[in-house]
Formats: sequence, structure tokens, C-alpha cells
Amino acid sequence: MHPNAAAVRISDLSDFTAERRDWGRLTFVCAAILAFTGIFTCCCDTPMIWDGAYQFCFSLIKQRPYFYLTRFHSYLLWLPMVYLSRFTDNLTALKLAYGLPFTLAPAFSLCASWWIVRDRAPRLILWAIFGVAAAPLPGQIFIINDSIFQQHMFWPVYLGLLVPLRIPQAIFLSLLVIFQFSHQIGLLLLAAGGAAALLLAIRDRQNRNELLFKAGILIPLAAIALWKILHFPDSYAQREFTWERIHESWQYGVEGYPLRGVLFMCGAGVAVLVHRLLRNQTWMRWRPGLFVIASLCLAGAMVNWTIWALDSHKWSTAANYRRWVVPLTIPFYLLAFLDRWFDREPSPDDSRRLSEFVGTCVALSFCLIISIQSMVWVRLTRHLLNDVESYPATIVPWSRISWTRDTPLYHWGTTPYIFVLEGEKPRRLLLDPDQSDVREQLRMLEQAPPQIPLSWFTPISPIPGPAGWFDFRPMLYAIHHEKP
Repeated sequence: MHPNAAAVRISDLSDFTAERRDWGRLTFVCAAILAFTGIFTCCCDTPMIWDGAYQFCFSLIKQRPYFYLTRFHSYLLWLPMVYLSRFTDNLTALKLAYGLPFTLAPAFSLCASWWIVRDRAPRLILWAIFGVAAAPLPGQIFIINDSIFQQHMFWPVYLGLLVPLRIPQAIFLSLLVIFQFSHQIGLLLLAAGGAAALLLAIRDRQNRNELLFKAGILIPLAAIALWKILHFPDSYAQREFTWERIHESWQYGVEGYPLRGVLFMCGAGVAVLVHRLLRNQTWMRWRPGLFVIASLCLAGAMVNWTIWALDSHKWSTAANYRRWVVPLTIPFYLLAFLDRWFDREPSPDDSRRLSEFVGTCVALSFCLIISIQSMVWVRLTRHLLNDVESYPATIVPWSRISWTRDTPLYHWGTTPYIFVLEGEKPRRLLLDPDQSDVREQLRMLEQAPPQIPLSWFTPISPIPGPAGWFDFRPMLYAIHHEKP
């Protein structure tokens, strides 16, 4: 071997080591920010928002994790919480066990993604940061949502399709891909992932066999996901899959602040990728301008989303964003694919510095917005509990909290959330905002034997179960001994 060739290889190895160190530092910082946000969010009771309190109460009362039809992921994630409830009645510990699997999903996804790409293409971790902290952000406040959680679990799988894998990594991803069979979006994600591996095989001759093998696995898995959808139909998804509902979900969950923020983040991502690819001396003079563009896009997204997050009326329908989370994440999947397609050399130092700046800002944006929304949620719930508990009767009409209209509390899940806030022996029953649902709630109380409405469609026994959750007998006694 020529001595110069050996020197070149040593130089390349040194450059790659420095690059991996820089990207590893970025990953650690962003993962720490996301993990802190997840813990803070859980401490604010944000996982109880919308359907959250209902599913928490249901799991404790029935002593089995709540799951809907074939969406099995929540069963797996909440098994520890149910087992823990048999040994402790500490509500704080149980709420943490309930919420942390979801609130820590972005940090877990980022760390798993780093393990996949660090030895082959560490620069790809930037797109995982965008994918877990920017693309789902307008809907992330719906903490326990399955489609957003599933999206987080797919990023390590997707990046694993773009880089060569070791056997332990392949085994890990094969376990992680199981989550893609929980919700219908898994079909789209698996099919798109298989197509990405197939396209990359055209360019990457060195790893072509492995890429074709991956595509050969993902495409049949997508077929299995399609078979599951056809043979185990989801009645709720079928009702929601109409043009009217699709338009409504776009109008109330995406248009305006959410969409503008995502577009700003896409602009920042494009600026970073172009900055990295412009290595010809002719184009180098454009790099400072790209840094400015990326900075302005990040500032625009942060200011836009902050205005949105501060007013609960603006994000009261943010749950609708979940229906669009996959289409709005496609730009970041595409940027990761293009990064892998066009660039196989270590990133220049100035590009790494820009990427570190952008990645850190994206993670901080996630922390800022979710934290603001969580603090707004705390303020709303304190107001709610004060109004409900100061009411002179046990049954509280919704008119008592009419101020909740067009806020996240204007939801049937607020009734079980009162139970959570009051503890093992709830003292108040909040009626539903819909009068037809109120009739169902009152009918449950009047039947023989009387039942407690966990919601207008879920009657439960007032007698505590084997683990002691919840005891509604004092509340039922008070209802029957009060004047109508």
C-alpha cells in the first residue's frame, strides 16, 4: 500500500470520528431536552387531556390496560401501571407510570435512532430530531394518541432502512416494527419505508443486496398491515374516513398556526441540507445566506407556535392534527432520504455547526411549546376543580363551568378527570356538555342497581374492584339523599 493512501485513510477516519463526536453531542443535548420536557409534561397531568383521564380510570377500575379494538400498543405500555396499582394507591406514582411511556417516546426515538446511524451516517440524526420534535409538535399535546406515538416509533426503523445494520440493531428494529401494526398509519409507513430502501438500492451499489433484502421484508409487512385492516375493521376509523371529516380535521387541526409552524420548520430543514450539499467553490458564497434563512425559519416557527400555545382557545381542537401527522412528516422523511442519496462524505465543520444550532433550536422549540401548553392546562384544571368542588350539590351541571367552551376541557373526558383530581373517593359528578349524553348519565344513576357514568357510554359499578379503584359509594349515597 502506498504511504499516501494509508495517510488518506487515517485522515478520513479522523474526520469521521470528529463528525460522530459532534453529532453525538447534539443527540445527547436534544435527548436531554426532550426527556426533561416529557417528565415536566407528565408532572403537569397533561396525559389526562381529552381521552386521557377516561383511559386512565378505565385501566384502574377494570384492572387491565385500556386498548381500543386491535390498537394493542396501549395494552403493552400500561401493563406496568396496572400492576403498580396493586401495590400502591399513590395517584402521583400511577399517573407517572401512565404518562411517561408516551411523554418519553420522542426522547426514546431519538436515542434509538442515534444507535442505528452513529457508525454509518451520524448526520442523519438531524432528521430524526425534526421528525420527533417538529413534525408532530402541533398534535403532541394529545399525549396518549396512538398515531403520533406510532410515528415516533417508526423513525429508528426508517433510518435503519437507509444505513447498513449490525445483527443486534436488526433484532431491535424487528421488535420495534411490531408497533406499526397497531394503527392504520402503519400501512403507509411500512410501504413508504420499503419504497425508500428500494430506491436507494439503485444508487448504493455497495449495500444493494442489504437494501433489497430490507425492501423485501418491509413490503410484505405492509401487505400484512393491509390484511389486518381488511380483516379486523376499525369501526371508528371507518366513520372518520369521510371527506367531510377529513376536511374538518384539516380546518380545525392543521390550518393556521400549526401549518405555518411546520412550513417554517421545513424551510429550516431545506436550508440545512442545501448548506451541506453546496461544496463547490462557486456556490460557497451562498452558505452564510442559508444560515440566515434557517435562523429566520426557526424564529418564525417558535414565535408562531408560542402565540398559539399561550391561548388554549387556539389549540382546543389540536387533537385533530393526529389525522395529518403522517402527510406533514413526509418532508422530513424526504430530506433524510435525499441526504443519504446525495452525500456520503463527512459534513464540513461549518455545516455541522449549523446543524447543531438548528437541531438544538428544534428541540428547544418542542420544550417551549409543550411546556407552555402544559402550564396552561394546569391553570385550566385548577380553575375547573375550584368551580366543581365549590358547587353546593354532588351532581354538577356543565353550566357551572361554561367558561370551558372552546378549551381542551370542553370534552366528555373532563368527567372522569374530576374523579382523578379528587382521588380514590370522588365527591362530584360533572354532567356532560351534551344534553342527550346527560340523559344517559342520569339513567345510569337511576337504574337498579345504580351505576356511575365514567362517561355517557361507560357505566361502572360504584363498588371498588379488587385493587380498590375507585370507591363511588359515598358519592352515590350523597346523590340519593340530596333534593332533586
